[in-house]
Amino acid sequence: MWYFDMQTSTQFSSEEVKKSTQEVKNLREKLLDLREKTGRLDLTESRRKELLNGVSDFADKALGKLQGSKTRIYTGAGDANNNNADSKGIRSSPIQDEPLDLDDILDLYGTHVESRGLRAGHGGHMAYVPNNGVFPSALGDFLADTLCTYAGRAYESPGGVEMDNMLLEWLAGVFGYPKGFRGNLTSGGSAATVIAMATARDSRKGLRARDFHRVVVYVSELTHHCMRKALHTIGLGEAIVREIPVDSRWKMDVQTLETTVEKDAQNGLIPFAVVATVGTTDVGSADPVDAIADVAERYGLWLHVDAAYGGFFALCEDTRPLFRGVERSDSIIVDPHKGLNVPYGSGVVLVRNGPNLHLSNTAHKQGGYLYHPGSDDTELSPCDLSFELSTHFRGPRMWFPLKLFGVEAFRSMLTEKLQLATYFYNIIKDVPGFEVLQAPELSVVAFRYTEPPSGMDANSFNKLLLEEMIQEGGVYLSSTTLKGTFYLRICVLGFRTHVEHVELCLEILQKSLRKLKTGMLS
Repeated sequence: MWYFDMQTSTQFSSEEVKKSTQEVKNLREKLLDLREKTGRLDLTESRRKELLNGVSDFADKALGKLQGSKTRIYTGAGDANNNNADSKGIRSSPIQDEPLDLDDILDLYGTHVESRGLRAGHGGHMAYVPNNGVFPSALGDFLADTLCTYAGRAYESPGGVEMDNMLLEWLAGVFGYPKGFRGNLTSGGSAATVIAMATARDSRKGLRARDFHRVVVYVSELTHHCMRKALHTIGLGEAIVREIPVDSRWKMDVQTLETTVEKDAQNGLIPFAVVATVGTTDVGSADPVDAIADVAERYGLWLHVDAAYGGFFALCEDTRPLFRGVERSDSIIVDPHKGLNVPYGSGVVLVRNGPNLHLSNTAHKQGGYLYHPGSDDTELSPCDLSFELSTHFRGPRMWFPLKLFGVEAFRSMLTEKLQLATYFYNIIKDVPGFEVLQAPELSVVAFRYTEPPSGMDANSFNKLLLEEMIQEGGVYLSSTTLKGTFYLRICVLGFRTHVEHVELCLEILQKSLRKLKTGMLS
């Protein structure tokens, strides 16, 4: 037993020594008791394997259901097929002092989480911007989480920071960014947008808070709403957001953009930033980035590219031309949890002039506790390139599948999705009564039925059609409203989505249409 020999010290009386020694002994006994109780958190190898096997078996069964024809892709909270619709859900087992057996825990998860709502890993998931979640990403997360790697600073995990930076370097090469860029792996497109726009704000010389109400940000009608959220978050909620109209192909009208910017400058406003999108969520269109970059350069605008959905299509030869001019942008975001199908919570931001990103996140006073002797500054630390400090080590979830499968596997997957969207378009455009918005540029197709029963408007009928298709359970679609017109839409992006799922979607569409029309006419 280690102890401090206070009896040899002349600073304490004998009574003080006796009392203090007893207190130390009592405290040590309590610590030994707590150590025994705490020890249950440090699992033995056999217990770890037991838990791993149990969870792995559960996951295998859940993944197996995705292949079954009787598995419903979606079960809503009020769905008649939801056996738990009237229960308390997972709250039926509150957090408590006593432990629970693994079987009971997995039963709770299976009953109240896995079997309710959207099975996002299903090949029939073609709503929003889908993602099926490649399995090796979970293995990467498992390594990061099990070893509790903190990769926010280079001196604590030089290898982890190298991994993150290597992934960013690969992506910078994909988009043609020059040396000197900097970036960060984020929780998704929203956080990436916050970082990009905060950097834009801090990089604008002479811009002060008193000027924010005169700042103008130019977006298109189809720019993702996370941009407005980001502006609010970084203190630019008073900024003027100009919606530039789109042309007949749903791309930003560059001529109108330039006219609007010039007018704003003449009126004493501060043209600040323009947002170009490669892969709009609504229709999958790509703005003419190169032409927008010309306008940005002429008027000193920060050019931000939102490629959250469309970005990884830069890997495909057929869609590579859509990215012309992206290399001229000041910042770009892309979501691996979309185009690479890694788990949700995976985004990337790149800033062409890297020192701007670094300064934006290090201009504040640093914590005095961060000093570390012998720090290695050869790798920039992620916590100096983001507002996040203690954050998940995100690199392995992207690195592991890329290394295991190779980039070519993902290129083939993305090419298949482009062709599946074209396949759907070529069929649906010739089905009587249906109108298709336009041929897909990426993997989104928006369509609607234009011959509803007498007395019902087309928007209301198409909403019923979407509800009926989802109720069928074999596919899951979403919608969008463009210039007051309601459209159904499919977005093909999940790696498990193949031609049979697209054909099933068409079958369910026809079946749902017949059912609705028959019911309304009877």
